[in-house]
Amino acid sequence: MSVLLVILAVVLGIVSFALVLLLLLLSVRTGIEAVGVNGDISVEVRYGPVRIPVWPPPRREKGQPSAAQKEDGKKPWKKRKKKKYKYSLNREELDIGELADLTHRLHSDLTDTIRISHFRVRVVIGTDDAAKTGILLGQSAAVTGMIVPFLENTFDMQDYHVDVDADFEADHTEWAFTVFGSLRPLWLLWQLLRHSGELYRLYKRLIKKEEAIKHE
Repeated sequence: MSVLLVILAVVLGIVSFALVLLLLLLSVRTGIEAVGVNGDISVEVRYGPVRIPVWPPPRREKGQPSAAQKEDGKKPWKKRKKKKYKYSLNREELDIGELADLTHRLHSDLTDTIRISHFRVRVVIGTDDAAKTGILLGQSAAVTGMIVPFLENTFDMQDYHVDVDADFEADHTEWAFTVFGSLRPLWLLWQLLRHSGELYRLYKRLIKKEEAIKHE
């Protein structure tokens, strides 16, 4: 009997340690950082001090063909695995109002934990037409005047600056940005669990599952 109690205590201790460790790992802020300059964009996921590049995707070295393939000069044929089921959107069950309400509630629950540590945008508008450049500058200033206050009132903004200007002598537009937003995965998981019933029912209604292979 005492041996069973010792084994049970060890198992409970291991499970408790694993749960505590999982909670600590989920409490570490995880975010996405994007940097772009004139068309070149790089994106990486940050988990605490760890950085994981996700874009541009790393180049994979192609495997060397076998001797038989070299002689034939043909690419190896790969048999595609047939899918047993196919999924499609059931548009008849799509309720925009319900979807917007659920999205709004999820957004409200997550805004307190989402932190935007860096949000810096620099745009210098330039075209081959001075009048067109002026119009674009006015439109960009109006959009900036709406977006920036929304972000300020919605998220925890720490370091942000948006600068939109125009160069009436330039024939092209130059831009650069850096954005880093993060949240705690534990809070995200908690909110998904809170709304799991609604999300599952919505998924069952909107996604149709049909057999892709007809069995004889």
